[in-house]
Amino acid sequence: MPIPKDSQPLVRQSAQEMVYDVLCDWIVSGKLLPGEKVNDIELSKHFGVSRTPVREALQLLKSQKLIQFIPGKATVVAEVDKQDIEKCYRPLAVIQALAAEQACPRFTEEELQELDSQLVSLIDADARDDLHAAISSDMAFHDLIMKVADNEYMADFSRSMILHIQRIKYHYFCVGMMRKSSIEQHAKILDAFRAKDGVLAASLMRDHWLFVMDRCLTEIM
Repeated sequence: MPIPKDSQPLVRQSAQEMVYDVLCDWIVSGKLLPGEKVNDIELSKHFGVSRTPVREALQLLKSQKLIQFIPGKATVVAEVDKQDIEKCYRPLAVIQALAAEQACPRFTEEELQELDSQLVSLIDADARDDLHAAISSDMAFHDLIMKVADNEYMADFSRSMILHIQRIKYHYFCVGMMRKSSIEQHAKILDAFRAKDGVLAASLMRDHWLFVMDRCLTEIM
């Protein structure tokens, strides 16, 4: 049959995706603390779904080191491993820097305006002490750079690394001083893009992620 060209596919969230999103938010935001038990039967009753999508969601959370299975005992929220932070942040800094360098000559004026808009949103969220809005604007800023770089392999790698550090990133943005540091660093990165200086943009991006790593290890943890 002829499908209208302006028709958009329906976006439906599966039970597994719904359970995963909620549990991930609970763990990242600290509503579920490290060491706390996670019971699939209780969760299936709470969400009104069978145990299968709950178990699938738990397997995905395990692969991201957000929960751990203790054989014969229980499923619990995983502790934050300081070594994992460095293992994630260092390669993430490199891949994000490369993305910044490759994106720099590709940016259109409209995309730079969008990047500036995300920076303004981050500043506004910081002023309102709106943690979730600040994190959302920060992620949108970096996601746009990765999108302009147009390399799906870098994007997948970056997304995977960020999943592992979500909890630390959440607590990082809880601190007003840290948010302000991110705002200053984002502004400098944006200026480098406007100047079409890819080398500088890459250097600033690498330093930005390593700065976050250092503060997470020395202050947040």
